[in-house]
Order: sequence, then C-alpha cells, then structure tokens
Amino acid sequence: MTAGEIFDTAETIEPDIVGGTSFLRVGDGWIFDKGVAGRWIGKNIVEVIQTYPSADATPAVENGAVTSADSIDAASAVKKDTVKEVANAPASHPVEVAQAEVEVLEPEALEPAVAVAMAGVETVRMGENMLGAGFEFVRLEVDGASQPLTFMLGTGFPATALTSRGKELVGKTDAQYSGGWLSKAREENSKVTLKNVRFLGTGSSIGELADVRVIDIPQVQLAEQLGVDVHGILGKPFFSQYDLDLDRYRGRLELYSPGEAAKGGFYRTMKHLPGIALPSGNFGLAVKGSAVGDREPVEQPLSFVGMLDTSAPHSILNWKAAQAIGFTGPSDPRLVAATKVLGAGADGQPVEMPVALVRLRLCGAPEGVRWTINEVSKADWDSKGGNGWYFEDLKDGPGYLDFGAVNVAIGDALGLSVLNDSKIGPFAGAGAIIGQDVLFQADRMVLNLKDSQLWLQTGEVKDQEEM
Repeated sequence: MTAGEIFDTAETIEPDIVGGTSFLRVGDGWIFDKGVAGRWIGKNIVEVIQTYPSADATPAVENGAVTSADSIDAASAVKKDTVKEVANAPASHPVEVAQAEVEVLEPEALEPAVAVAMAGVETVRMGENMLGAGFEFVRLEVDGASQPLTFMLGTGFPATALTSRGKELVGKTDAQYSGGWLSKAREENSKVTLKNVRFLGTGSSIGELADVRVIDIPQVQLAEQLGVDVHGILGKPFFSQYDLDLDRYRGRLELYSPGEAAKGGFYRTMKHLPGIALPSGNFGLAVKGSAVGDREPVEQPLSFVGMLDTSAPHSILNWKAAQAIGFTGPSDPRLVAATKVLGAGADGQPVEMPVALVRLRLCGAPEGVRWTINEVSKADWDSKGGNGWYFEDLKDGPGYLDFGAVNVAIGDALGLSVLNDSKIGPFAGAGAIIGQDVLFQADRMVLNLKDSQLWLQTGEVKDQEEM
C-alpha cells in the first residue's frame, strides 16, 4: 500500500492491551494501524475517514435476540449500554436484548478536505560545519519563463519575491524612465506579476502571483552555496491565502482553502498549537527553553514569543529571550567563549552573534493573549508615537512539544523587525525566530496563517552537537 492511499477495511481486530497494535483486513491481506520500524515505530500510520455499516453487517433481530455479535461490532449498531455485552459475547451464544433497544445508526461520515493544489517538495540540508538545518523548495512553471523556476518556502518572509536571475528567466526587463516621476516608476518596476503559475510535476495551478517583489535575499545566496539555483521565494503573502500541509516525510505539499485543512479529523495524530496573530500577519507561538552547557539545564518559567519562519535555516533569540532562558547577557562566560557568526542586526548592519546550544519547547498560546506598550507621555505619543511594545508573559497555553537541542544565534536580529509597529514603535520584548533547525524535527506541519493555528507531528527529535 502506498502513502496517502484510501482503502476499505472488512474487519478490525483490536489490540489486547491499551496502546497496542490493531490489525485491519484489507481484501485478502492484513495491515497494521501503527508503525513497526524506524521513525514510525509505535505511531499511528492510518486514520479513519469514514465509518459505515455494510449490508451484510446489519444485526439480525429474531424474536428479540441478536443472533450475531460480530455483526453488531462491525456495524456499530447498538445504541445503548448493552453494546459492550453484545460486542464481547461469543457468536454462538446470542444475547437476549429487548428489540426496542436495538437501533441501526446513520453512518458517521467525515468529509475529507479537498486540496486546491499539490506539489513535490525538495529538501536541502546544510553541511555539518554550517549553522542551521536547511531549506525546502518547490518548482514552478510560469508563462513566459524559459525554464522551471525554483522557489524557496518562506512562511515568515514578508514578501513573495523574485530574484534578478528569476526576473530574467520570465522575460521581464527594466524600462528606461526620466522625469519627476522617476522614483515612483522605479518602485513600480520592482514588482512583477507572474501569470498561469503551476507546480511542476503535478500541474496544479495556483493562478496568478501579483505584486511579486524583485529582490536578492541572503537566503538565496546561502542556498547557492548548497548548490541550489534559487529564483524566488513564496512568502507570507502567498501562504496567507491558503492552509499549508507540508509533509516532509513524503516530500509533499498540499494547499487548502483557509480553514479547510482541519475538516474531516485530519489531525488526530498531530499536536494542535493555537498561535498568536503578530503584526504584519506573521504567526507566533509561546516558547520556553533552557540553556544546555556545562551545568544541568533548568527549564525557565518565563515564556516568550517565537515567530515561525521556514526561510530561516536556524533559530535566533534576541537578548531578552536569551535572558529568559538563563543567560545573563553578552558578558555571560558561556557566550563570551562561544562560537560567533555574522548576522544582520536590528539596524541592518552586520553584527557578531554568539551561538549557544539550547533546548526549546513550542507551546500553544493561551486564548486572549494581550500585549503591553512601553510607558510614553502624551506629548511624545502625539509627536513621534510610542516607545515600543512587548508581551509581559505569555504563560502556558493548550498543548506543547519539546524538541531536541539546537544551536541558535543570539542577537537583536533584523528578522524580528517585522514585529515593529509604525505608530506604537519597535517590538521591545523577548522574542525569537523559530527556524528550520526546530521545524525539521517535525515530519508534518499544517499551518493556517489566517486563523493562527498550527498542527505538528514530530519525527526524529534529536540533539545537535554543540557548534
């Protein structure tokens, strides 16, 4: 049987112990409902889409007696408490029940969601001497393009973008302008529209991509070092139109209409983590963590906000988040002696960031999360706006997942500037960018950006070596 195949079962043999393996009869053979080897061992590998009574499984009632206990079990037809007695009774010993207590129920049909587009996903991993886990890509066919285009997946990247090389491949050329409207013309010329966009291999159409920015981003340069010629990035504006179902284990991406992916009980085996709608439409979670080093790591009580971004190869903690997990600051001896990497600081200038091994827990955010603005006088507010905002303490919400230790960079990174507000001011709280070093430990991720909902199914949760 292949992954994703839909099939009918004729019989189910339940396990003898709680949490054991069930056997499902399919045609002339049997399959397990749980994995028996590798990363799937002990995990559910099938899910019920629809239950229904078959014609030959309807319980027969003769003179007030059910004549076949097996048929009762198959049809789930007894409504009252007698079902347990009937289901466990030998078929050769009919159970006397009142005819009025037997009722055939209507089938409970779960309506599966229908994907609007599907694509194959290519994963490229970083080298052992590099900070981060890697990237994921899809290939697109576009009208006018001389070849298929490779686009990076970037759920937290602020724009859907095309590189200069990608612009050449789709036949877009820069026009020559003069006059007082030159600056406006150049701004408009930095955006293009891609028409009749399809996923290569599946042919699934995603229509037109409008307002695609033409920029060369650092992630593209990094991907080129890994041997991947990248022509663009599908960013937050794109993913805000869909529910994203990214199955890394199968190398498959499915897109659904917003709110549709969770229909039909898709995620019974996945952890649901309600999120926070951050400024500019980004997705945030409550995060806890602990520093891993020469002393026993202690989980810190404070939570801070983490912004999910699949275009970030590694996670980044700002200095306030680093303090929340146990570091004293830049002068902490563990950080002074740590490996350093160069990153873009809050002002866009290169800054040296220490790398630390930390263990992170992603938590669902509590309902009704509130943020706070820094103190500001009325005169200052009227003249220049606020002094910034922060989450005082997110606390624990519903659900959490622990991940293996990862090497994170620590610094007030430019990537968190998307949380700044034009009137209230910069984000001034503890925050992190949750990158692929954490997300690659999940075999499957379902993200509904519109409603700030996330489901994760963990795969190989493994500690990294200290960098």
